[in-house]
Amino acid sequence: MAPSALIGQPAANEEDYWIAKALLQSLGMVGADPWKGVPLPPQRPPPELYRFESRASSAATAYSVSMAFMIIITLTRLGLRIFSKRMRWGLDDTMMIFAFTLTVAWPSLGLANVVHGGVGKHMYDVTYHQYYVFKYIGSIQSIIFYPAVAFIKMSIIAFNMRLTGLTSRRWMIVHWTLFASMVVFAILAILMTCLFFDPPRARFDLVFAGKLDTPPRMTMDMAATGYGLVAIHVTSDVLLLSFFGIVLWKLQMSRIVKFRLLLVFAVGALSFAAAVKWQLAQKMLLVDPLWHLSNQIGWSLVDLTAGLTVASLPILSSLFVVAFNRIKGSLRSLTGASSRNEAARTSPSIKMATASTGTHRAWHGKSLLSNKAWSSNSDVAESISANEDSIYATTPGWEKPLGHVEEKEAWTTRAPIRNHQRVGGDRD
Repeated sequence: MAPSALIGQPAANEEDYWIAKALLQSLGMVGADPWKGVPLPPQRPPPELYRFESRASSAATAYSVSMAFMIIITLTRLGLRIFSKRMRWGLDDTMMIFAFTLTVAWPSLGLANVVHGGVGKHMYDVTYHQYYVFKYIGSIQSIIFYPAVAFIKMSIIAFNMRLTGLTSRRWMIVHWTLFASMVVFAILAILMTCLFFDPPRARFDLVFAGKLDTPPRMTMDMAATGYGLVAIHVTSDVLLLSFFGIVLWKLQMSRIVKFRLLLVFAVGALSFAAAVKWQLAQKMLLVDPLWHLSNQIGWSLVDLTAGLTVASLPILSSLFVVAFNRIKGSLRSLTGASSRNEAARTSPSIKMATASTGTHRAWHGKSLLSNKAWSSNSDVAESISANEDSIYATTPGWEKPLGHVEEKEAWTTRAPIRNHQRVGGDRD
């Protein structure tokens, strides 16, 4: 079979023909000849103005980075639940497994669409077969997106129920009601995204749609459906953030712990903003969708990544506390060590060095008595001074420290020498 032709050019094989026919039917050009191609906007520029452009690398990077972040965050959270003796497995962790599976599947499919579906290119640089792959994978992505969001919210609700399970039966009823509504939301999203066309397979398979005797019929308005799902998504975000804030404020926790958890769940505002921004940018996808999609996928990735992070960070906050305490302890030990070193440098000392043997010895010690003690007890002062002088006098080659005044004749004898001058007198 001949290679697939570029969109806008005549069909090169039978598959191109059926894909072109399905595209012409979606544009309302039922009587047009598919072998002549599909004039999808934008038109290919003249050869002298044509320049190949691609955003595929940036889209692939966004998918890869977000997927790696999701894997690290979720596996760390599940590892703590499994291996930590202080934590127990709960309903929130079970919901997180489903959420994680769907959430990682979404960027994985998007990455496949970049490689095989032509995402990041202009329509006139994409073949009929690439657009077929894009439509097939993109339809699967649209089906699993909102169920992934719903499972993330169910995990957060289950975690909230852990906090309120022993505090108020009313709060448990509220949370179970919200949990059930997310289950209904997930089922509704699957049905609405699968039943856009009659027959449903026509949404995924352009070749199947082109072979139908009559064009597939749309069962609902796609734009209205998208706005409805986004409205439910955003409303549930607001409810979760407000419920969690109220619960934390009423539970008996330290203010630091409450503030930390509130700060963690405030990250959920990113999911709220990303959902709104994504829906507002849908109009840009009406013309040259594969080119503009590469810029818009970032908002969906932020939505999923922020939601998954918010659901896992309350469990991971224990790691942050341990790391913070270790850093604080290290800083304290460093500060204490520097203070002790500074005190040692500024404290008084007595130095001794040996010169006769060619080696040097030093002894450092703090003053045993303060100046007040020396002046108030002269007998003790003179006794210690005499013992000290005897050491210098009986040890050949030892030099007496500065601050003591003796006659030169005293150093020539080996007998103990009594110093009648009080220690510290040389300071005057």
